[in-house]
Amino acid sequence: MADLLIRAAMNDHVVVSDLLAVASGLRISTRRPPINQLVADAHVAQARPVLADLAQAAGVPYLVDPDTPFLQSGIAPDDRWAQLPFGQAEALALADLDVHRVVEQVVDFQVMLGATTIIPPYFYAASPTDPWFLASLSLVDRTADYLERNRIRLPVLPVFCVQLQSFSSPVTWSSGIDRFVDRAKGLNEASIALCFSPAGAGQDGYGKLRRLFDTALRAKASGLRVMAWRQGIYGPALVAAGLDGYECGLGTAEQTNIARRQFSRKSRDGESSGGGAGIFIETLGRSVPRRVGQILLGETSMRPKVMCDDEACCPSVTATLDKPRHHAVRTRGRLLADLLDQPAARWRLNHVARDATAAMTIAAQANRVLEAQNAKERIKSRNLEALAQVAGELAEREARSRSA
Repeated sequence: MADLLIRAAMNDHVVVSDLLAVASGLRISTRRPPINQLVADAHVAQARPVLADLAQAAGVPYLVDPDTPFLQSGIAPDDRWAQLPFGQAEALALADLDVHRVVEQVVDFQVMLGATTIIPPYFYAASPTDPWFLASLSLVDRTADYLERNRIRLPVLPVFCVQLQSFSSPVTWSSGIDRFVDRAKGLNEASIALCFSPAGAGQDGYGKLRRLFDTALRAKASGLRVMAWRQGIYGPALVAAGLDGYECGLGTAEQTNIARRQFSRKSRDGESSGGGAGIFIETLGRSVPRRVGQILLGETSMRPKVMCDDEACCPSVTATLDKPRHHAVRTRGRLLADLLDQPAARWRLNHVARDATAAMTIAAQANRVLEAQNAKERIKSRNLEALAQVAGELAEREARSRSA
């Protein structure tokens, strides 16, 4: 069984309450709860302690992401993250890193806020020889020691937060992903989260996607549970290929660019409070900006190709536009369940390849509608072509291995 991990933003607690109500209430449902694990950035978890209560009532794991890559880059002084016990506005020099202190503060913070899985502090690494990567490995080790000494018996989810280009070459696997996996194997009930950056943009090509998938499957071959982190666009395909789940926001955070995220927090307070959620389009496998969604759903000839066809989720187009976060999570949950119902991995991968190919056609049609409406936005589809090719090749490889 694979999990859908949903990251709640500052004002998403009401939506999360609605989405978890089926799991925590008395109603009987034959469908999987749309949220299998709930995630919150550290500053969100501190400001919205009700999220822990909602997860506990629904019986789903709750994770608090410490977001410690912000220590590397620095952050605006009035940003909420800078006010956390382990946060600071100034960029941290690696020579000044107190590993024991950071681990203690980060772990205690998560435990205090009700996290049921511990995420060790981590940094964004540019290459396997980057001193920040070595620091991240040390933080995993120190976290294991701290949990053992303090008898904290909670599962652990280390985040492998790295530059995709440098870590996805087979030449660097032994010094990169393999070393990280070896560290994680010594942790209590450990899984790992793969955060490859940048990834998920519409211009991603075949080579980039193939390296991403091959490196992810390298990690999965270790026997650990492996999650895709901030990777909603490729999440279902990675699950089809063998990963154990993926994480993204409620119509947000569907792709990864850690460097851009670090830069964006240097001059403004906090992240989006959730008001920037897009409209998830099932047939495109992604969310689009709200204005784009309104145009496509408002065009008579385009509407049947992009509207939600699950009446239990969205009985009308208006329902989709009024509650885009509800729609995004429910649809992702349903799509993941449908994918897992496929009887074999090669079937799942072929399903992904067919959907990506069909999405290319819909994206082209959508772009003509956007152009006719004088909208500046366009839906890039190079990554859809690459996804279809990669999924198809992996399906063929799976078929060959079965017949060998």
